[in-house]
Amino acid sequence: MTRFDVVIAGAGPAGAALAARLAQAGASVLAVEASRHPRPKACAEYASPRIVEELGRIGMSPSSWRASAVPLDGMELHAAHHAVRIGYADPERLRTAWGLDRRAFDACLAAKAVESGAILRDATRVVDLVSSGGRVTGAVLRDGSGGTTTVEAGWVVGADGARSVVARRVGVEARVRFPRRLGLVAHYAGADGPVTHGEMHAANGWYVGLAPTPGGELNVGMALPIDGVGPAAARFEEALRALPGVAARLAGARRVSPIRGAAPIGHRVRRTAGPGWLLVGDAAGFVDPFTGEGIYRALRSSRAAADAILAGRGVEDAYLAARRRAFAAKSALSWVVQAFLATPGLLEHAVARLERRPAAALRLGSALGDCRPATSALSPRAVLEVLAP
Repeated sequence: MTRFDVVIAGAGPAGAALAARLAQAGASVLAVEASRHPRPKACAEYASPRIVEELGRIGMSPSSWRASAVPLDGMELHAAHHAVRIGYADPERLRTAWGLDRRAFDACLAAKAVESGAILRDATRVVDLVSSGGRVTGAVLRDGSGGTTTVEAGWVVGADGARSVVARRVGVEARVRFPRRLGLVAHYAGADGPVTHGEMHAANGWYVGLAPTPGGELNVGMALPIDGVGPAAARFEEALRALPGVAARLAGARRVSPIRGAAPIGHRVRRTAGPGWLLVGDAAGFVDPFTGEGIYRALRSSRAAADAILAGRGVEDAYLAARRRAFAAKSALSWVVQAFLATPGLLEHAVARLERRPAAALRLGSALGDCRPATSALSPRAVLEVLAP
């Protein structure tokens, strides 16, 4: 039976970045990907600025992935009759977000993993785990022809997204209770309007996001009430018509991709590490794509996992502690944003205030974009700037 130091389920940003970092350090790594790169991905395709630093840590300069991205100077948030541009800045300078072609971007990351020495098997998935003495010791793989093989591993990492087989097999999946939304996404060509920033149009507890992507296309993603009536495609078109700003942007455009999606958006787990296994990226849980940090979070969690595995002792505790340091405050901020989304009057009030207070808008954007600590947007002063008259 073949043995690897680490077997990774999934070769999206989290899995590929982890594979690259581990292989660069000399570990034997097998990453398996259920599809074949390049493949489409149901994603908002909007990445926060700090992906640049995380990619740089595995030896990917912007020139290596720039063809799969367009720079965006922020996000314009619309609520009722108000709109505010939310930008990003770290203590030194303004920062750029990115509209990504996930097909090309993910393929570029997967190629980096292989270049670094990892083995990548496309059209292969983890279908079960092997355990001994209460510890995960390997994985059962199924290839595109239906054949199965078993491999041994020092660690099995679930980077297999919101429907993680690894999370399910180790019994840590939890029910998504709030927010429960249906996520749908499609690409459009020929849309009018700006290509320098993204847009988020919030309605009564749901929203539509617009993100320019390479090739002049526009990613149109939405999160709708999960209990709505009708086929997904009909609900998608109805949502576009319901928001005047979105309808105007797409008036002369044509849809150039299928409508893809999932329900509910989000993923919950009770734990992200255990004996012989770790979860990274979306497999480790996420709330909702509204704040646009999913790809950064995937890359950052893969760094934490790699550091813990390479340290070699106390891996589970080290990884859990690193996740708390990296994500606890940002998760709290994300939940605050969800509370505003669930209360349309409060969201409109906040957007109206931020519209008149650009410094407060930049502070919030910088926290949401991972350029400054999330605590900077959670301080009493910051909250008052958003809510006070």
